[in-house]
Amino acid sequence: MPAWETFGTVSLAESDALTALASITAGSVDAIIIDPPYCSGGFTEKDRVNASGHMSVRSLNWFRNDNMTTTGLVWLLRSVALEAHRTLKDGGSLCVFCDWRMTAALAPALESSGLRWRNMVVWDKCFMGMGSGPFRPRHEIILHFLKGKGMTGSSCVGNVIAEKRVSVKAKRHATEKPQALLETLIRATTPEGGTVVDVFAGSGSLAEAAISTGRRAIISEISASHIQTARERIKQKLTSSPP
Repeated sequence: MPAWETFGTVSLAESDALTALASITAGSVDAIIIDPPYCSGGFTEKDRVNASGHMSVRSLNWFRNDNMTTTGLVWLLRSVALEAHRTLKDGGSLCVFCDWRMTAALAPALESSGLRWRNMVVWDKCFMGMGSGPFRPRHEIILHFLKGKGMTGSSCVGNVIAEKRVSVKAKRHATEKPQALLETLIRATTPEGGTVVDVFAGSGSLAEAAISTGRRAIISEISASHIQTARERIKQKLTSSPP
């Protein structure tokens, strides 16, 4: 079982995603918002754009970062979706950041967990990324699934969200998402005072956004260095936020 620590409205643990989810009480959370490894051929956006194919498992660690095949990622995220179905309340949401290349493989696998595929949200980064030729990338996909027929959260959010990327100098993780984007997703999927989960937490961005929006957060991360960054980030945010 993970060794959960609590700081204010945030619980965190150094743990892999499946172990962390398995320790969460059934039917207890409003939303799970995750940014898993994309398996798109590289560790950074530039690497992904220039990739000619998927990476295979290498001699690092089990399913770390992008070191897995498409089949491996599908297996992992379907397993996550099965646990998400167990832990979500009725009307709860699973939101999965996804490279467009992986949508066709991941969406059916996630839906087979019993969750209902509700929408495909586009994050418009407001500026083109690396690459050459026409149609340079400026977006990422967020797959949205629901448990049951209802839905908690706000209905005043469109399925295209325009927010600038985190600047290179400000990043505390290679794939860090902007706070404004995460806050929008949290408000769209959870009620005030609700609980949001991230089991691929990186540097703790979602936990910080949860604090800002008045939600509780449960986060886990397999990397010891990243979970330490998240721990420090959460403490700083709690100190600077009004009670």
